[in-house]
Order: sequence, then structure tokens, then C-alpha cells
Amino acid sequence: MPLGILVCSLALPALASHVSADNGGREANGQPIAAQVQRETDALAFTVPGFKPGRNSDGDAKLLLQDVSFDGAAVSTGSLHVRELSDGVQEITGEAPKVGVWKFAVNDAADGYYALGERFNSLNHAHQILVNSSQDNPAAKGTDTYKPIPFYMSTTGYGLWLDTTAEATFDLNVTSREDVWVSVPGKKLRIVFIAGPAFPKILDRFTALAGRSILPPYWSFAPWVSRDYYPSDAEVEKDIQKTRDLGLPASVVLIDSPWATGYNSYIFNPKQFSDVPEMIRNIHEKGYKLVLWHTSWINNRTKTPGEVGFADKIDVESSNYKEAAAKGYFVKDASGKPYAATWWKGQGSMIDFTNPEAKAWWQAQLENVVAQGADGFKDDDAEGNFQGSARFADGTDPRLMRNKYTVLYNNAVEEVLQKKLHGNGILLIRSATVGDHNLAFLWGGDNEASFSTENGLPTVVTAGLGAGLSGMPLWLADLGGYLKTASTPDPRLFMRWTEYSAFSPVMETISTANLDPWDYGAEALGNYRKYAVLHMSLFPYLYAATQEASRTGMPIMRALVLEYQNDQRAREAKDEYLFGPDFLVAPVIDENTSRVVYLPPGEWVNYWTGEALQGGKIVIADAPLETLPLYARASAIIPKIPEDVMTLVPGDQSGNTSIKSLDDRRVYELLPEAADSGSVGITDFEGRNLTRSAHSLTIQGKPADVTVRWRFGKVHSVSVNGSEITVQNGADGPYVEFRHKDHTTIAWN
Repeated sequence: MPLGILVCSLALPALASHVSADNGGREANGQPIAAQVQRETDALAFTVPGFKPGRNSDGDAKLLLQDVSFDGAAVSTGSLHVRELSDGVQEITGEAPKVGVWKFAVNDAADGYYALGERFNSLNHAHQILVNSSQDNPAAKGTDTYKPIPFYMSTTGYGLWLDTTAEATFDLNVTSREDVWVSVPGKKLRIVFIAGPAFPKILDRFTALAGRSILPPYWSFAPWVSRDYYPSDAEVEKDIQKTRDLGLPASVVLIDSPWATGYNSYIFNPKQFSDVPEMIRNIHEKGYKLVLWHTSWINNRTKTPGEVGFADKIDVESSNYKEAAAKGYFVKDASGKPYAATWWKGQGSMIDFTNPEAKAWWQAQLENVVAQGADGFKDDDAEGNFQGSARFADGTDPRLMRNKYTVLYNNAVEEVLQKKLHGNGILLIRSATVGDHNLAFLWGGDNEASFSTENGLPTVVTAGLGAGLSGMPLWLADLGGYLKTASTPDPRLFMRWTEYSAFSPVMETISTANLDPWDYGAEALGNYRKYAVLHMSLFPYLYAATQEASRTGMPIMRALVLEYQNDQRAREAKDEYLFGPDFLVAPVIDENTSRVVYLPPGEWVNYWTGEALQGGKIVIADAPLETLPLYARASAIIPKIPEDVMTLVPGDQSGNTSIKSLDDRRVYELLPEAADSGSVGITDFEGRNLTRSAHSLTIQGKPADVTVRWRFGKVHSVSVNGSEITVQNGADGPYVEFRHKDHTTIAWN
């Protein structure tokens, strides 16, 4: 059912009516799409299908967009253009003669407002004021974020997207408990109302407009090897070899800062790496891909490096700075000179991506690094707080560039990867908003290695779920916490963070203490191995969830409110989540060895013990240090790969002949059946269709060497396509192995 609109027109000559001809939208300027009752003299009235009034609501099943103003002057709704973009999606636009401040209200008193980007303090933002501003804040985050998204979902049953890269403000029932007030700098105003009422439908419709995540290459989902810095190529070799020797799966090596002669010269530093071609060849031959750190700054005054042994190894002025300055490739200050500002590596200037020549010049340097063997980039920095009074070549008002700069930066890098690697490269980005939120992996910035509720592990869990609600499904955090504390290395914290990271898109360990997994002690290393192997084995499950994200916007880490929005306990849960469709993950985010877990409605199975549990209630989960509270839906089919796979990089891309890589062996794990289970079906990441009923499983699709395992099950005899097959016993339950061609039926009793 579409959102219904009634328009009341009061002319305001100062503003021009904005009429769009694209998208084939159905216009409603003065002509209501559906008959409604007008409640205000100057407002747009929206009917919300499935309306759920909040506790402070007056109960009327309509929303009013009202009190629109520009620079303090009232704007009539007759000056706005309204059209239906698609079923359930309404667009409202206006245009002013200059950049100014738009303001409007939505009379909503919802019990909850969700999304608005990666926020570290809460998922429900009711009675908060949030700024759509990308900020670099290594301290307690509060409501700050590296990744603001000007979109929210209301428990009333709708979503609102304000299409802007400016620093809008969302006042969510703070100034008025009956109204959401929004203000935004801009010349043009574009508001999109999205009907639900279900949150997955709203998120689907939003991401269809704003963009869905691209599909990263397989190898990027394996654990990453990284340190805060590598003093030499010998240390790189040490880490990649020790990872293999210890039986730790990994497919990516991240060389963070520094690695170049200067920040960001894009020339490998011979004072740091004695033989760059040999180092890169060795990385690839051991089954890894190479990702390099950088930012959009080029330094003219580098501060003395804090990394041990680097005091005389980094150029004070990067070798490419003078050329960029002479050719006008930097953003400018008010006098027209390169805008120079301080960031954490010293003083430098930012590339002006609104200047096509500057962008092409900069991209050529990245292309040279890719030609030497880089497979991706870690895009650091570019938050709006670094811009100050910078001026841009295309004349864009600085107020509109506060978040847009990161979009231009990250997309410029992605263009290089697409051009040179044809989709087989990866980005890991820190700052984002709509426009670059869908460029693969995003990490949560600088978090403290602690259990702090202000900047530690608990805040990371919440931020990742908020990112998912905002259309950023491939979010991750530095495993162990990036910022060291007095207690670093803390084995207990590292173990708990490891357990959480195993059920995120990527496990990437990095710390300012420059530690590896084996630096936290034998127990922590064993725990890391256990969960890294589990994470790797779940690659087919994880990638299928990523494919779903690319189709519908559904995140991989799913806040419970996303699927259970009318369940009060699910609304309040900010430290447990669904991982894909069938796992419930409840990380331990403090020093305890048990925790409260809310099991949403349905039948669940403890993944470690096989205990059957009925949902819709609270349980107390025992959680010894090595145990993550983890549950799976009863009757679930979990697609996996064998646990001996150590890299997801194909041998023909690396020259690797000794490290076990992804092949055509596939494992399908069957969880105990639900009491009321009918048939259950999935489509795996390679397009195979699997259907499970009481005592049978059918597989259709691509050939593979298949293992079917009954986790916690008991089977006495099994037939494959009518022929009896030997049942083997394993630690995780009985299993059978066979060659699947195109259609296989497995039956058992």
C-alpha cells in the first residue's frame, strides 16, 4: 500500500517549485495520490500502512510534514514538489535561490528511531539530537560517528531519508515530544518517505534508492594479518609465515602506516623494505592478498614518527607535494593557496577531488602501486572535521562538502580498483555516508582495547548493528581494540573480542601496541585459532548473507529489532544480534563468565551443546572464557567448507601450491529439527538449492564433493540417490560424504 498524501498549497514566491522528470514518478503537486483528511493548514499528510502509535502519540494514523522553513522564512507546501517514486516511496523536493538552512517537522512520537549511521552509544535514538556529521574522535564517542547516514526507521512504521551530504541535525522528540525536527544546509531539499511498516521492507526500499553493497571477492572474508606498523620486510615475512606455521587461516596482509617514503608519496620506502618485489611475491605465493593503508593527505611537514626506529626514515615533505601544489591539485584556503592543516601524521594538504586533473593525477599514483602488486587499500581519514575553511575547485559550498569529501575520496579509489583489478580488489574505509557506504568493507575507527562502555568492546557491538540498520552491511571493528590501554595486552579482552569478530564480516587484528594474536598468551592464541577456523569454515554461509545484502540491503549482523520490531525486548537489545538468517550471537562484553540472552520467538539450539530452547524469553547463558553464547535456529541448514582450508585466494591467482585453498568440497550441517518443522530450504552462495524435510535432503545445482553432517543428530542408515552409504562418526555428529553431480537426494532414518 503506498503512502497517501494530501497537499495544501500556500504560495511563497521566494522559492521555485522543483519539478523532476526522471524516474517516471507520479506527480502529486496539488493532486492527492490518495484521499486523506487534512489536519493542518500548511502540511503534507501521510497515511502510514500498519501504523503503530508510540506511547506519546495522539493515535492518529497519519503523519504530517509541516512547518517547513528556509532561513527562518515559512515555506508553503505549494512550493514543494511531491511525487511517488515507486510503491510505498514518496519524494518531496524544494529548491531555493541560494544555499541556506531548511527546516521541517514530522509529527511523530515514536517509541523508537533506528539507523542514522554507525553510532556507538545506542540503537534507539528516541529523545536524542544527532548530527549528520563525519567526525574523527578517538576518545569516548557519545553520539559521534565516522559514518553518518541521514536515514531513520520509525517504529510508527515508516522510514525517512534526507538526501544530503551536509551536516543535518535530527532532533528526535527532544525539543518537542510530538515532533521530529530536522534542519539541513542546502539549496535543494529532498526528503523521501518510505512506507513499511516492516523494517526489512523499509531498508530494502531505502537501499534500492541509495545503493546496496557491492560483492567483495571471496578472499577478503578470510581473517587478515596486520600490525599497526611493520619495521621491515623481514617482519612482514615473519608474520605471514608464523600465521601458516600455527595453522591460522588468513587470506589478506594489511600493511598499515608507514610504508611509503613520505605520507602519501606512494613510493615504497627502501629504508623500511629492502626488496619490495620479493616481499610482494612472497606474500602472494603464501596465499595472501596485499592491502595498503593511505589517506588523501600529502604532507609538507611530517612530525617525527612515533614508531620505533622510524625517526629518520620518513621524508619531512613528501616527494609529490610540490608538484601537486604547483598544479593546483589541493583544496585551497581563502587566499587561494593550498589549504594546510594538521592531522595525526603532521601537516599536509588534501587532494581536491572536484578537480578532474587532480583526481586523475592522484589516481595514477595508486595505479602504479597496484601495478606493483597491491590488491586493495585501507582508506583512512577524510572526516569532515579536517576540512576547516577549505575551498573546492568546483565552487561547492563548504557546508555541503563536510561529508561529501569522503564520498569523492573513496569512490576515486574504487575506480582504480575496478579499472585495474576488475572487481578483484578490496577497499576498507573509515569515513562514509550515502554515496560510499556501499563500497565493501567499513571499519569502526579508533576504539579502545577495553570493556569500556564509552569506547570499548560494548560500543563496537552496538555501532556495528547501527551500521547494518543504516544500509552498511559489511561493517567490522579492529579485533582486540586499536587503542592500547594500561592493561594491554589483556588476554581476556582479546579472547572476548575474538569471539565477537568471528561473527562479523572480517577478523582483522590491529593494535597500537603492535601485537599479533600469539602475543596474548597460549590460551588466547588457542581461542583465536578456534574462532578463526570457525569463521573461515562459515565462509559459504557468510557469503550467501553478503549476496542477500547486495540484493535487499539486509545486513549480515542484524539487530534484533530489524526482524522483531514490535517485540519490546528486541527493541532494547543492543549487544546481541542475528548473524545472517540462522545464528543468534550474544557476545560477552565484560569480565563476566555468564550473560543474559534474550532468545526471540522460535525454536533455538545451543550451537555448542545441542540443548533445545524455546524463544520469546530470557535465558542465562554460561560463558566460560573460551565460549561465545551462540545459538542456531532449529532445522537450519548451515553451509560450510572443511576446516583445513587456510586461504580463500585461488592458487591460480597466487602461485601457491602448498597452502590448502578453497576447492569444491562443501559441507552442509543440519541442526536438530524444530518440533513444528515443515520443509526448510536455502540457496547457497554458488546457487545450489537445498530442501530439507523430516528425513530427507535434496541438493540441486553445481557439482561438488559434499559432506552432510547431522549436528547433535542420530542417524542409523543413510541412502544417496537410493543407494545406501556408510555413516561415519565425528566430534560434531554423524556424517556422510559423496560426490554431488546435479541432483542428489539424501534420505535417512
